[in-house]
Amino acid sequence: MLDRNAKWIWIAPEAKRNEYARFEGGFSFFGGEARFFVAAETDYVLHINGRLAGFGQFAGYPFEKYYDALDISALCAEGQNRFSLTVRYEGVNSATHIDDGAGVIFSLAVNGVTQVRSGEDTLGALEHRYLQHTERAITSQLGLTAGMTHRVAPSALQPCFVLDRTCEIKTRPVKKTVTGEPAVAHRLEGARRIYDLGREEAGYLFLKVRAGEACDVKVTYAEHLSDGGVRYLIGRRDFSLDFQCVSGEQEFLQLFVRVAARYLEVLAPESVEVHSIGLLPALYPLTERTVTLEGLDRQIYDTCVRTLRLCMNQHYEDCPWREQALYVMDSRNQMLCGYDAFEGAAFQRANLVLISKGLREDGLLELTYPAVNTPAIPFFSLMYPVAVSEYIQHTSDRSILSETMGAMRRIMEHLRDRLGENGLLCELEAPYWNFYEWSEGSDGAIREAREHLILNCAFVYAARAFRELCELVGEAYPVDLERTCRAITECFFQSETGLFSLRAGGRECSQLGNAFALLIGLGDGRTVKALQTCSGLIPATLSMLPFVYDALLLRDANAREFVLADIRQKYGSMLDRGATSFWETLEGASAFGNAGSLCHGWSAMPIHYYHRFFKI
Repeated sequence: MLDRNAKWIWIAPEAKRNEYARFEGGFSFFGGEARFFVAAETDYVLHINGRLAGFGQFAGYPFEKYYDALDISALCAEGQNRFSLTVRYEGVNSATHIDDGAGVIFSLAVNGVTQVRSGEDTLGALEHRYLQHTERAITSQLGLTAGMTHRVAPSALQPCFVLDRTCEIKTRPVKKTVTGEPAVAHRLEGARRIYDLGREEAGYLFLKVRAGEACDVKVTYAEHLSDGGVRYLIGRRDFSLDFQCVSGEQEFLQLFVRVAARYLEVLAPESVEVHSIGLLPALYPLTERTVTLEGLDRQIYDTCVRTLRLCMNQHYEDCPWREQALYVMDSRNQMLCGYDAFEGAAFQRANLVLISKGLREDGLLELTYPAVNTPAIPFFSLMYPVAVSEYIQHTSDRSILSETMGAMRRIMEHLRDRLGENGLLCELEAPYWNFYEWSEGSDGAIREAREHLILNCAFVYAARAFRELCELVGEAYPVDLERTCRAITECFFQSETGLFSLRAGGRECSQLGNAFALLIGLGDGRTVKALQTCSGLIPATLSMLPFVYDALLLRDANAREFVLADIRQKYGSMLDRGATSFWETLEGASAFGNAGSLCHGWSAMPIHYYHRFFKI
């Protein structure tokens, strides 16, 4: 384990944004086991004797950090050895990281005896292989990019500064991702230097070039081609990586920025020869279950599994291209699929526990984890007890309640206490984001606080799940849910059509809203029929189809064939349009002002229904 006498250090008392530091030292090895323990702010790359030994920090909270334990034995030679640790301090808050100042803490042990520990005697310097203090963002969710260079000479190593930092440091809660064989991109015919990976990939960019003289090379990346090439500037987003070259042959491997793409484009002087370019895939290690599906169903299933795998890194990711963030609603879908597609559920458990640590002072959850000061979505907070309940249903592991019950209790008590005299919840005032799905009337665009059908139905749905969890720990959750159900009918039900409107007195009705009404026992046969035909309803988006399918399966004995046909039509259409992973919405890349992702974890839900229907 990490030596308790190791100290948090940096190369200076204070650091600037996007600063890269190098720490070096020696140790002796004469057989046995050598292990390197490290926790870094924001990320690290470790080399032993010049060979890559590990990278990829698991991001924590200011009150709780995580360290990696790396077995470096196979990289050690008999006698004296060297380690080189590059640490990046990003210095900004993002959807996946909370800025908590620069720093690193590490130790190295051989056969259980510490030989190296970080402290005032550790030697360090600015890292010469990365561009220092650049502030170009990839996206607001991903934070700053990282540039590399071959033009800077190494700085002299100097003793480091010990930092005043106290926090709990735990071992990484999930396995590390595993790198696979390099995915080499092949150049497409044409004047522009565009390279095709053949399918959606997620990993780390490698580049080997020969330059006639010192020059700058930019590699852009995208999930699709548009305007005859890679569209890498989308609004304020910039999907590109910068490399400063010298004359001659040189190689780069960018391990601080995880990239998801199918296509790469090289922007460089004509004299630059690209010898090799591609991604080093990095996926979470899992054992996939064997299935016996055939034809289109098998193609859909396999593409769903690949979508899931691409969206699993340090934690679940909504999409590996644009955000790489852990959301409650996205991960709830991913967890359900994972119970069926993969052996074990340790990853689900770790994600649920990590989410619980993102509880805000107001009793709701942050939008992503770990993150701070985000626009909380009340609907997503409600889905957290649902996800925990589903975890216990699939694993029978009640021990998770000791770590998550406090957060769930705060969420459910906070929202219960907001019930009005009529038994209904009003949407929460700004800056809360009253989002449900990317469709008209449910995307949070309306800012005034009014009753919304989905929020109230979801409250009942989540409260019933939470009540069952309370019973498991001998607690109660006193709330009159029948009163809320009656109020939902009185406020939203249109007796002449059998549909529920999204808002009181409104005429807009959505497939998702009516699905939730059916799930909590409301509505009638007309509601069920309308849900299938979608007549007069705003269609549910891919992320919310599970609630539609579950409502139909609950209320219609013959719904199985409808669900299968709907999956085959929607997902088959994406395959027909060239999908190698499934999209955020059916619009594909054109959604959200040309920022729609073509790999989104919440869209893998057919896995759950194939297992449910075919017992595969």
